[in-house]
Amino acid sequence: VSIMRGNNAFSSNFRRLLSSNEKHMPAMSDPQIESALKDLMAASWSELPHSLLEEAKKAVSKSTDDAAGQEALKNVFRAAEACEEFGGVLVTLRMALDDLCGLTGENVGPLPGYVEDAVKSTYNRYMTYLESFGPDEHILRKKVENELGTKMIHLKMKCSGIGSEWGKVSPF
Repeated sequence: VSIMRGNNAFSSNFRRLLSSNEKHMPAMSDPQIESALKDLMAASWSELPHSLLEEAKKAVSKSTDDAAGQEALKNVFRAAEACEEFGGVLVTLRMALDDLCGLTGENVGPLPGYVEDAVKSTYNRYMTYLESFGPDEHILRKKVENELGTKMIHLKMKCSGIGSEWGKVSPF
């Protein structure tokens, strides 16, 4: 079952984006690998559907001559799992900030040192992860920025006095 079906405008637009930028992706000769990769790229990485994980695992572990396509799928699969996990950390940290400051900021005050350290560490890990992508992984980096950038900005909005380096965080 393909996740790309349906009326989801984002999926359709992203499929066009992938199609128009195929020079950034290796040529794939295995349709199962190509389908799994495109489905993964089109899905939200906040909570990966079990069926999508199974589709990707099956394509990654199959015997095929399409080694480049399989390697690209492995990289996307690892990034999706990492984003799902790190996104959960970001949501948990934002919820901790909500608990400290109140949802509307009614209890604003200086952050405890451990929370401030957690926010700084989160920023450093996010930027290190983005910098780990090579020039041939531009599409994958943009997908990661799209998945995690908004959550990072939500953290930024909850904190005052954080460094100007947070200006580098973008949801796209």
